Amino acid sequence: MKLGAGLPAKGLRGRTCSPNVVPVRKRWPGWQPRRAAARDAARGRLLAVGAGLLATSALVITARSRARSRAGQLADRYAVALKQLGGDELDVRIGGICVLERVARDSPGHHPAVMEMLAAFIRECSRQHWPPADPGGQARQRSPRPDVQAAITAVGRRITERDLEPVDLAGADLAGADLAGAVLAGAILARADLLAATLIRADLSGADLGGARLTGANLNGADLTDADLADADLAGADLAGATFTGAELTGALWPVDGPVPAGWERHTGSGQLIAASTGADGAQPHQR
Repeated sequence: MKLGAGLPAKGLRGRTCSPNVVPVRKRWPGWQPRRAAARDAARGRLLAVGAGLLATSALVITARSRARSRAGQLADRYAVALKQLGGDELDVRIGGICVLERVARDSPGHHPAVMEMLAAFIRECSRQHWPPADPGGQARQRSPRPDVQAAITAVGRRITERDLEPVDLAGADLAGADLAGAVLAGAILARADLLAATLIRADLSGADLGGARLTGANLNGADLTDADLADADLAGADLAGATFTGAELTGALWPVDGPVPAGWERHTGSGQLIAASTGADGAQPHQR
């Protein structure tokens, strides 16, 4: 038997090695730098995401702050304009109307309230004749007050898609008013006084003009499709190019020299229109 037989063998450097132990291999030189680079890249991505989230949050906060500020400014402008509308000075009232119109355009939410306020102003203030009576002077042609005309103009060029209710001008005195090109589709103008008013190319489709006074009005090219003109006074009105398709004309007083729309006839006694099927000679004028 040899000396040292059965004893575990020693390693290359004289250390005892177990036959069951696998020597650990050395890691290759580039491993640690690549691991550090990957770690740095991950940190960079996290920082970029965090910065993006912070920037987005800042934008959202800024947008909300601006929206609140804008809403507050609109509310302030609306409140000031309402005070101006009730002012004593004519130019102050006109200024308030201009501000209200801008508020209605800038804020869809304010639009219905602004239009309702302007319509109420027109109904209440249009009865004051303008220009004021001149004692001992000649009678002057009637026309709306300048502030009432400003309100009418604002209503006539509103953004109709924002309407929640029809414009209510029932009974308003709009004699001599300038409503050329005004959009009053579906408006309530029943019993309104539109004596000698200018309604050239106005959109009055579906409007309620029952019993309205349109004597001498200029309706050249106006759209009155499906409008209610029952008992309206159109004597002396200029109806050249006006459209009356589907309009209710029962009892309407028609211009003597104006062509009667298809489906209607002039009652021989009263001059009011009646349905053609009734017969122009034997029918009675419409009583509303």
